[in-house]
Amino acid sequence: MQWTLEVVQVPVADVERAKGFYAEQVGFVVDFDTTVDEKTRFVQLTPPGSECSIQISSGMFDVPPGSLRGLQLVVPDVHAAHDRLVEGGVDNSGVVVFDGGSFRPVRDGDALDNVGFVHFSDPDGNQWSVQQISSRGPVTYDVVVTRVLDAPVEEAWTAWTEPELVRRWWGPTGFSSPRAELDVRVGGTSLVCMRAPAEHGGQDLYNTWTYRAVVPPERLEFELDFTDADRALLPAESIPPGVPRAVRHEVTLRPVADGRTELTVREFGYRTAEARDVSRAGLEQCLDKMVAMFGAG
Repeated sequence: MQWTLEVVQVPVADVERAKGFYAEQVGFVVDFDTTVDEKTRFVQLTPPGSECSIQISSGMFDVPPGSLRGLQLVVPDVHAAHDRLVEGGVDNSGVVVFDGGSFRPVRDGDALDNVGFVHFSDPDGNQWSVQQISSRGPVTYDVVVTRVLDAPVEEAWTAWTEPELVRRWWGPTGFSSPRAELDVRVGGTSLVCMRAPAEHGGQDLYNTWTYRAVVPPERLEFELDFTDADRALLPAESIPPGVPRAVRHEVTLRPVADGRTELTVREFGYRTAEARDVSRAGLEQCLDKMVAMFGAG
C-alpha cells in the first residue's frame, strides 16, 4: 500500500495576511481559497515542484498560531532560494552551514549539499528551513568554456572589472557593446548591453550581473538576468526557451606558463541541450574576442 503525505496544516491568526506572505513573498502557488461560512475559511498553497501542500485556515483547528516548528523545504540551489526570499522581502538567516552540531554563516568554497540551509519564519512565527540537495533538481545542462589569455592574471582580471574592456568583448561575433556599468562587489549589480548587427535587427540587449562572490584576481560568481535599459526584469516570455530566469556564472582565472592566464567560464542550469549549445557558441565567440583583445596588446 502506498501512503502519501499530501497536506500540512500551518496555524495562522490572519488567513489573508498569511496567504499574501506565502503566495506573494515566498512564491507558493495558490491551489484554492474557500470560505465555508463567516467564521471558516481555508487556503491551500503548494511550493513550486512539491507534491505536498500546506493549508492555512480559520475556524478549523484548535492549534496556536505560529506554533509549528521543523517545516523543511528542499531545493537544488540554496543560494537561489535565499535570493528569492530576499527579493520577496522575507527576513531570513542568510545561507548557513550545519557544521559540528551548529549553524554558521557560509564561507567561500563551502560544500553545501545536505548541509547548506536558509531559515525563515512566517508572520505568525511558524518556522521553516530550506535545505540544499542538488540531486533533487530537474535535469539541467551546463556550459564550460576555457581560453588562455596572453596576459598575467592581474591584467586578465580587469577584463571583468573595467567597463571599457568589457565593452570590447561582450557580445558574439558581429555584436558591439555600447554600455557597461560595473559594480563588482558582493551584492553589487552590473548592467551590460550588447547591440546586434544591423542584419540581425540592430536591437540593444541588456543583462545584469549580480555578484555572489568576488575574489580578486581569481574568481567571480554572478547571476546573469535579462532586463531592459533601466534594469527592470523582462517578462518570462521574453527569455529564450530553455534558458533559466537567472543564469549562474562562475569565472575562474589561474596563472599558467609564460605569464599567461587560463580563464574558465561556467554557466549553469539550462533546461535543454539546445539552449546550452546556443549559449556555449555565444560564450565561445565572446571569449575569442577577449583572447584577441589581449593578443592585440
